[in-house]
Amino acid sequence: MKAASRERRRNEIMDIAVEVLAERGYRGASMLEIANRASASKETLYAWFGDKPGLFEQVIRRNARAVQAALAPRLENDTTAESVLVAFGQALLRLLLGEDAVAINRAAISEAASDSRLAQVLASAGREATLPDFIRFLEGHSRNGTWQIDTPSEAAEDFLGLLIGDSQIRRLLGLLPAPGEAEILARANRAAARFSRLYAP
Repeated sequence: MKAASRERRRNEIMDIAVEVLAERGYRGASMLEIANRASASKETLYAWFGDKPGLFEQVIRRNARAVQAALAPRLENDTTAESVLVAFGQALLRLLLGEDAVAINRAAISEAASDSRLAQVLASAGREATLPDFIRFLEGHSRNGTWQIDTPSEAAEDFLGLLIGDSQIRRLLGLLPAPGEAEILARANRAAARFSRLYAP
């Protein structure tokens, strides 16, 4: 199988794995059901992904790469700092509150006590890989006088708190539906405006 075809096939299988994960939960998601839905052999899944934790580790890493690819251009935008915050906030909300992210986070949480592998991958490939870019963005705008920020890492946490609040927890608990675009834009605008007031020079 050619490299491009193999990668496309791997992605199809991972898409189906996320569907099964959302429906069954981590414990109920079996390699056999994923293979059957994907019209693939179980042997192929084990050869490509190793085992069930290995498969979902690859799902997490793929999702993290998508997060970074979506967020990085927002931080390099040459428009006003607050408009970059709005665009960054919109992208982050779409990704964190989307169905795939909810399914993946639920899986990591459900297994954290018995096997922290998924949680560790989620942290290292997601937050720990993305947050430094945002902190550098804040550092740059602190130096040029846009905001008065003493500790950029704390300011980054402040923005995430203003943006996300308890919505991610409520999504994970099934108490909140996925937000629409109008709500996402409103939340991002509100968080950016409050952040700018909080750190106004």
